[in-house]
Amino acid sequence: MKKTIALAAVAALAGTAVAQSITIDVSGVNSWGFSGDAQNEFIDVFLGAGASITSIAWDVNLTTVAPSWLDENTMTFNGAQSINVAAGDAFTGTNVNYAGSTGSAIVLDGTGMLSIEVHEVGFDDIAGGVDSFYEQGSSITINYVPAPGALAVLGMGGLVAGRRRR
Repeated sequence: MKKTIALAAVAALAGTAVAQSITIDVSGVNSWGFSGDAQNEFIDVFLGAGASITSIAWDVNLTTVAPSWLDENTMTFNGAQSINVAAGDAFTGTNVNYAGSTGSAIVLDGTGMLSIEVHEVGFDDIAGGVDSFYEQGSSITINYVPAPGALAVLGMGGLVAGRRRR
């Protein structure tokens, strides 16, 4: 009986997922055109099937190519959530720092991939050319909770193994 309770406790702990974070270097990433433009740059990160993104933070240095404005640069995460790090800054800029964070409720599908598209909103001032780019030292941090399913299966395997020993 004591073994069964201990194995059940192990299975329960295995089913709980621990929050994790990953920092992504976006230095040198360019913004070309509107969302969906063939020239836009994407950053794809594998976080695991069913992972739940809880927040997104950024510490970036943004430079525009005139006449593009800082607030036109946008990052969209899996087509579900967009972040405009320079919102309201309707002017050009060189190596301007922006830092902040926001909550998120994105849950990844079976592929486990997070796809980040860097693009323009409002105006594409330089059609076919780079409108803005992230300077050296720019990064975003994704906080997420892995799907607990795989860990729970391992825990259940421990229960089954414990029962077979008897």
